[in-house]
Amino acid sequence: MFDIETTGLDPVNHEIVEIAACRVRNGEIVERFEALIAPTKGVPREVEKIHGLNEIFLLVNGQEARKAMTNFVKFVGDNIVVGHNIRDFDWLFVTNHLKRLSLGIMQNKMIDTLELTRKLLRLPKNNLGEVAKYFGYEPKVAHRAMADVETNALVFVKLMELLLNSESTN
Repeated sequence: MFDIETTGLDPVNHEIVEIAACRVRNGEIVERFEALIAPTKGVPREVEKIHGLNEIFLLVNGQEARKAMTNFVKFVGDNIVVGHNIRDFDWLFVTNHLKRLSLGIMQNKMIDTLELTRKLLRLPKNNLGEVAKYFGYEPKVAHRAMADVETNALVFVKLMELLLNSESTN
C-alpha cells in the first residue's frame, strides 16, 4: 500500500515531495514507511494549497530524493503494491524518479483500488475520499501520503471483501 504527494501532475517534470507506504496483514497495518523529500525545484502555490507542503518546510525537513527512494524500494521489496490511481499516476512518478536517480526499476505486481472501485461499485465519484465515505469512513486528512495510505488500507480491505463475496456468489 503506498501513496505520494508531488509538485504537480507531470511525472517527468514534477517531483515527489512525500511518499508513504504500509504493510497490511489480515486487514491490519503492521508496518509503516514515510518520507518527506526536499524538492530541487519550487513547489507551486496551487499545489501547496492541496497538500499543505511548502518549499521551505520540505527543504528543512525533507530527505534527499536518492535516500528516500532507496529506502522506499527496500521497504516495498517484491511485494504487491496497492494504491488508489497508482497505475496512471503514482507508479509513473516512482518509475521516473528511480530512472532519474539511476536506482533501477521496480517490476512489482500492482492492485489499483480505483480500478477495483470502478469494477465493484457504482459511485458518482471514485476519488479515495468518496470511496472511503461509501464504506463509512470519514478521512480526517486528505492529500497527505500516510493519511491517504491509511484510508486506502481500510478501503482495500472492504473492496477485497466485496470481490470475494461477488466471486463466491457467481
